[in-house]
Amino acid sequence: MELNKELAQKLNLPAMSQIGIVVKSIDQTVKYYENVLGLGPFVEPEINYSDKQYHGKPADFAIRMSFCSLGPIELELIEPITEPTIYHDFLKEKGEGIHHIGFDVKDMDERIKVCAEMGIDVLQMGRTPAGGFAYLNTEKIGGVIFELIQRKCRRA
Repeated sequence: MELNKELAQKLNLPAMSQIGIVVKSIDQTVKYYENVLGLGPFVEPEINYSDKQYHGKPADFAIRMSFCSLGPIELELIEPITEPTIYHDFLKEKGEGIHHIGFDVKDMDERIKVCAEMGIDVLQMGRTPAGGFAYLNTEKIGGVIFELIQRKCRRA
């Protein structure tokens, strides 16, 4: 069985719920998106992550995030503050742009386990009392990073 079909069957992902874009400045990007594109309103919740990891090692990174609703999809803007993060890596390698697609799941740890069994590692992750996030090393498979998101509800 080819890897993509096996991954789809084993992960059993729900519909995509988020598009994440890495930016250099949330303030400038939100202003542009609201005034030029008519998107918004944007919200910037304070989310405190524990057990943060970068490529499997503990990391104490800081980021800013801002969200708006695009109907069934949440648009997330991410501004990296302190390194190391995969966002800094992305900016250095590619510049600003679409970084990941996210999926709200109820069982993030189980899905991470399935990915590990398939040789797909976690690039970066963080925990919250409700679950957290994990970026999967899926870019080589389909051209984009998958994010598993476990939370009580969407932010926008």
